[in-house]
Amino acid sequence: MSGITGIWNLEGTPVPATLLASMSARLAHRGGDHDGWWLHGSVGLACQLLRVTPESATETQPVLHQSGTVLIFDGRLDNREEILAQLRDEPDLTARSTDPDLILALYQRRGKQFVEYLAGDFALALYDQRRRTLLLARDVLGIRPLYHTRVGNCFLFASEIKALLAHPQVTARPNDDMLACYVAGSRPKDVSMTCFQGIVSLPPAHVAIVAPERIETRQYWDFTVTAQRFDSIQEYAEAFRHHLTNAIRRRLRSRHPVVVSISGGLDSSSILCLAETLRRTGSESLPPLIGLSYLSPEGSASDEKEFLVEIERMYNLSIQRIPLESTGLMNVCREALWHIEAPFLDQQWNTVHTFFQTTQRQGARVVLTGHWADQVLFPQGYLVDLFRRLAWRDIHQHLTEFGRWMTDADPRFFRQRFWLDLIKHHVPAPLLPMLRRLRASPPPAWYADSFRRRALRHVPLQPVLGTHLPTVHARSLYEEVRSSFQTRCMEWDNKVAAMHGCDLAFPFLDRDLIMFLMGIPGEIQTWKGVPKGLLREAMRGILPDAITERKWKANFSHLVNDGIRQDFPQLVNYLGPESAAVKWGYLNSTTTESLLQDYRQQLHNQTSEAAWALSDLLGLELWLRVFFGQNDAPPTHRYPADRCTQPCRDTD
Repeated sequence: MSGITGIWNLEGTPVPATLLASMSARLAHRGGDHDGWWLHGSVGLACQLLRVTPESATETQPVLHQSGTVLIFDGRLDNREEILAQLRDEPDLTARSTDPDLILALYQRRGKQFVEYLAGDFALALYDQRRRTLLLARDVLGIRPLYHTRVGNCFLFASEIKALLAHPQVTARPNDDMLACYVAGSRPKDVSMTCFQGIVSLPPAHVAIVAPERIETRQYWDFTVTAQRFDSIQEYAEAFRHHLTNAIRRRLRSRHPVVVSISGGLDSSSILCLAETLRRTGSESLPPLIGLSYLSPEGSASDEKEFLVEIERMYNLSIQRIPLESTGLMNVCREALWHIEAPFLDQQWNTVHTFFQTTQRQGARVVLTGHWADQVLFPQGYLVDLFRRLAWRDIHQHLTEFGRWMTDADPRFFRQRFWLDLIKHHVPAPLLPMLRRLRASPPPAWYADSFRRRALRHVPLQPVLGTHLPTVHARSLYEEVRSSFQTRCMEWDNKVAAMHGCDLAFPFLDRDLIMFLMGIPGEIQTWKGVPKGLLREAMRGILPDAITERKWKANFSHLVNDGIRQDFPQLVNYLGPESAAVKWGYLNSTTTESLLQDYRQQLHNQTSEAAWALSDLLGLELWLRVFFGQNDAPPTHRYPADRCTQPCRDTD
């Protein structure tokens, strides 16, 4: 994780060094090891570098090639061996070459198509002085954020929006359409929209090519399906384990200890146990692993301690526990909104903040998490494929098994989802917007009527994704990883981790793993109707049996509700008649007070929908105050004492 930013005055006006430094300073929390910049007339590039991989021990950026091409890079290349094989006639490149060095050499060989050969999590900017062309590129899943804007004849880009806002020509204005989509829980038609008007996000798997006379954005890569067929479930499981092991190995490429966020659930436990198994083979050099888990109240619905004990016993290791001393979301929450740059506030923000603080103290810079496994490993779209093959008995069996294995969920949920999927994939496309409109739930009545109407107008505009794929199973996976909501979550997760000097890595969001899953039959992935059945089969002998056979997920609703109840008085203080959300016209002040008390009563329910709505409301209010409040200066993040705060600067 690093921070990159740049300025190009397209009409040729020189870039002031102080302006470039000011923009780069807004990204200091993403670096800490090296602060470098390159300035040449009307173009300036800067990088706040955090050295993570073994090859980056002495790396500096920007990197200048002898051809005059300059690169700044935030990320991790996963296919270094393939790139080195393509460049084997380059005498200066070795297995110890940095990722930016490989990318620059690849650009000399492949030109603008170089990005098609990159795999991994990354965002980059490359300026070719000879061709007077700037290229921006983002990884295929959007793990690393990258934003840009044009004001007059000035083109700006950065890893985070706050760096763009440091430019005097950029005026911060809320994007009402994006805010409305967020409030309505809908996916915007334009995946590049942000919560700031005029500032866009480079979509995943896209490259922006900037020249003085034009700016062109195109997609450079997309998922395709190659059918994967094996003779037995054991062979499918072996192939799946191979891909998941590779996904974990790629994300263990660190010169520092790596933390695995582990709950005791199937997904995170698989990551820790596979990583530990890989480390103990001794066939390759891997960093120390640290298992880190929350310590929920004993006997509560979120208490997973028994499963952690099983892992510790099986592998003779110790998993560190973080006591949940303070749930809720009020601890440094303004700072959180400053970093996230969107009106999103995690209902358990205090816990998340404590987790990353603990990670920092361990000296780790990479955190592996099992997030997004539910979306990738348990899609139900394959049931539509079974329906089309007239395998109705199999559909009944699988829906029945879902209820047996997901004992904490209402079995009716799975049946309703199946019927909705069936309708979605068989009604004429022109009718889909109308059906979405009929199913849409209006936002809470505390929002202003005009804002609620705007939110509902976006519901039928959600794009239809994955129509080029041959099966509904593949398409359902594609919809998960290509949705604008997924992209936004990736950006928010990355920035929360960066706020604490860490990279957040998702093994289940590995490009090759997802392509493998798209290519196998969906009923194999959910073997015999068992949710995540293929993962369970692949992990036999690696996971403790108690986890492989686990039939329930931890429920944190009670902690979420308790935390919001604890924070409720402060929340109400923020949301009075003089609140920023009222002044901006997003809230109806006459209904907010009474509705807040109604929602307070709902915090005693067993579900946490009321807590989600309240945290969204508070997130909007704080986001407005942080970025648009006249008397609210942006919060700053301070490094621990052992981090570099006086880095040197490089020029050409």
